[in-house]
Amino acid sequence: MTAQIPRPGRLLPLIGAVCATLGLALAAPVQAYPDARVDAQIRPNFGGLITPPLRTPYQPNQWRKPDHKPKKPYPHPARPYPPLQGGYLNSLSIDCADPNLGPYPVSDALWALADGGVLFIRARGGVCRETLYIDRPVTIIGEGSPAFATGSEPQPARLSAPAGAPCIRIAPGTRGVEIRDLVIEADQGGRRACIEAVDAEVALVNTYVRYSGEAAAIFVSGGRLIGRQSTIEARTNDAAVLVDTASLDFSQVRIAADVRGLDITPAAGESRLTQVGVVSEGGTLPGSTGVTVRGLRSGGGKLVVRNSYIGGWITGLYVDRGAKLELVRSRVRARRGVISDWGEVVVRESAVWGDEYGGYFAGGAPVIEYNRFGGPRGGLMFDSQTRPALAPNYLYASDLCDPYAQPQGLYCQYLGAGPLQAFAAPDAFGYPAYGPHAYGWSHDGYERGYQLDGAPVALPPPPPPTRRGRRPAY
Repeated sequence: MTAQIPRPGRLLPLIGAVCATLGLALAAPVQAYPDARVDAQIRPNFGGLITPPLRTPYQPNQWRKPDHKPKKPYPHPARPYPPLQGGYLNSLSIDCADPNLGPYPVSDALWALADGGVLFIRARGGVCRETLYIDRPVTIIGEGSPAFATGSEPQPARLSAPAGAPCIRIAPGTRGVEIRDLVIEADQGGRRACIEAVDAEVALVNTYVRYSGEAAAIFVSGGRLIGRQSTIEARTNDAAVLVDTASLDFSQVRIAADVRGLDITPAAGESRLTQVGVVSEGGTLPGSTGVTVRGLRSGGGKLVVRNSYIGGWITGLYVDRGAKLELVRSRVRARRGVISDWGEVVVRESAVWGDEYGGYFAGGAPVIEYNRFGGPRGGLMFDSQTRPALAPNYLYASDLCDPYAQPQGLYCQYLGAGPLQAFAAPDAFGYPAYGPHAYGWSHDGYERGYQLDGAPVALPPPPPPTRRGRRPAY
């Protein structure tokens, strides 16, 4: 038998039904695509609202790039035409007192600087009132007070932030931002720090930072912070300088605060305080803690404090659990000198005065060598789980004491026999109130003082007891 071939007319209804079904299946995504695109356009970008980008397409008129190429090429082929965006000047000088530069002269000048450029701010009596957003390596240099100025008292170049706004914000990843010879102030900082940097490298050289608000004067998270011959004054309940998992290198820096001076979580490696003064200016109430060192579970670094002065606080230095601190040839004057909560602490060749006690160690194995501890009680306190490594240390107390009643390596002596300049409180200029050798944090913490006082030495063996079984009184 021969098979019958279906006619084309019978296949048309079947083909139409299949096409209709496929059409409905494909039509749904096609109709939904414009709705998804509109939803993505009108949906707010919460990330951009929280941390807006620092770089904007704004181009100031005074530093705008040329709209046309010059008629003649540059004399050297290696010199290109001006770029299409900002950042084509190597150096620039501005005067914030000049009204022709607009309301944001410093920000406009930073837009025109190239990477590694230098910005000079003149001191003509005008205050730069704006917030700087820095996203490239630059050097900002302020003009000092003119020596031949006439009339009113000369003022250096100053940068003042608006109320509730930071003074300087540095974009993440920016390296090589250096600020020199500039006065930076925020009288109404609110909840914003004066200088904010995240994963950036910042250097303050001969800079004066004055802050009043609810946050830290300087906040650095990650990266590196360098200070040279600078002063930081903070009127806040937070720390004056807050360093979170960053590297710190301060030399000849003065930190004055109401409540807390320096709060640091050192990054891997070594952070340093060299010839630094951390003083409390709380008025009638003493400050809480001068230097707080916090630790990390893994990868934390060490803070080395050398030739520095820490004074006027309830607690001079507090070392958190797991933190690392090395105090070398420095002076501490506080109600409680050094407190360690299972931290890795080394105190060597220093002078520590404590109204209650010179040091308290809750645990661990602290290294205490060749120091002088003074105070009314003049003692060190160790918990039962502490295993200290002691070398000859002198404990100066106001009352008579037995020099051999302390553990091996600690020798109690009368306070009048100790070096008075080692425990003297400095005056407003950093010098001790009395003493034959006037040295303070601004010139010497305890480097030269230790050389003058000499190293503590172990006392000879105790004399034999008397017939009654007692040693002679001292």
